[in-house]
Amino acid sequence: MPWELQVNLKDVILDFTYLSLFLMAGTILRRYVTFFQKFLIPNNILGGFFGLLLGGQFFRYIILNPERLGNYVYHLLALTFIAMGLRKEKTSWGKGPLSKSIITILCYLGQAFIGLAVALLLIKTIYPDLFPGMGFLMTLGFASGPGLAFAMGSSWEALGFEGGGLVGLTFAAIGYLIAFFGGISFIYWGIKTKRTKLIKDMSDITPEIRQGILKGVDLPIAGRLTMASEAIESLAFQIGLIGTLYLATYLLVDYLASIMLANGLDGFVATLWSFHFIFAILITLSVRKILDKTKKSYIIDEGLMNRLAGTMIDYLVVAAIAAISVSILKQYWLPILLMSTAGTFLTWAIIWWASYRAYDDYPFERFVGVFGELMGTINSGLVLIRVTDPHFKTNVAEDSIYGSGIAIFWGLPLLIVLNLPMTLWNNELIGYVYAMGIFLVYAIILIVAWKAIGYLSFKKTLK
Repeated sequence: MPWELQVNLKDVILDFTYLSLFLMAGTILRRYVTFFQKFLIPNNILGGFFGLLLGGQFFRYIILNPERLGNYVYHLLALTFIAMGLRKEKTSWGKGPLSKSIITILCYLGQAFIGLAVALLLIKTIYPDLFPGMGFLMTLGFASGPGLAFAMGSSWEALGFEGGGLVGLTFAAIGYLIAFFGGISFIYWGIKTKRTKLIKDMSDITPEIRQGILKGVDLPIAGRLTMASEAIESLAFQIGLIGTLYLATYLLVDYLASIMLANGLDGFVATLWSFHFIFAILITLSVRKILDKTKKSYIIDEGLMNRLAGTMIDYLVVAAIAAISVSILKQYWLPILLMSTAGTFLTWAIIWWASYRAYDDYPFERFVGVFGELMGTINSGLVLIRVTDPHFKTNVAEDSIYGSGIAIFWGLPLLIVLNLPMTLWNNELIGYVYAMGIFLVYAIILIVAWKAIGYLSFKKTLK
């Protein structure tokens, strides 16, 4: 379990310095290599692959422990959710975010269905010993990011899934690459076919954005001070608040785990710990609501929380990619290749079909943003949206952010279903067949709900 890994302080500090070095290397590569600028590959991804090559997996100049890096990803996932949850909530959602959230979950369901279908096909033909739940890791790696993919994959290792956590990280890394190379390629095609509304050609992207380094006097403001520096540094207070809520998360999950152990539910404990980020966001949203109600939320600065969340994501991504195990990749290369290929095409098809039916405004821009997010993270989606909407003149980016928040609640049942074949059917294949049926039923329910939203919106417009 990620909370029980034995490490010494030297390892932790050196890991931090190495990850920092990789981020600096990624920044230099983005600054000077035109190819990376063309596809807007983020520094954290470049740094992650730099670490993968330089580390113990290839040239072995630096010895990195993949399990330890995976644990950093696990903890950074919850910390990122806490930082994002402390920002001010939006209270009025509208059709755009709701539709986006439903499209997101339809893609979750589609990816999980096709991944499991490929896994079952391989088990029945040439790969009888394949762990069936590997099919679920594709959607966790693609649509949910490396943190959750590692957490869930690691919890399934106790059931016989060798290297499950590292397989999850591998899917996440593949998803990032597809998000940017595929997303930018779609944008080039959209410009050529005149589907983009706000840009006529890629010259609208400034050299600063391509190089990743801003210059000049009119620089964005990172955040504002909410504390007197004589008392406490504002940034230290924001970090302290995040740490306090993570402690509350640990204590709550640990208490629930002790109840499970006392009642003979040992098999559910690993799954509970893999869902720790959900408890983290629920605690965070509750605290944020209390601060809003008591008019104490002025102690939180949204800008600083954004910077902290972004910083943790940068380290999360570079650690996730650097932790990829070449031996695991060799062991599972065929299932990973087949699942990734099928999942990518299905994701593209669902988003393309839905975007031109759900939205009357900027369907192509919305398609690109959702594709980037569901192959990578919300950050990769926002990067692609910024390419199509350089100055954020539309509400596409805003709808994407708040739609992702709504999708968390739509997606909770899916996360539960992913574990049902292991917990209720002892990992037998019949359990996975039932899971596929549940996916189909849930997809139908979401489509009906989506149509109802569109109908009610239409009636409101007529009035």
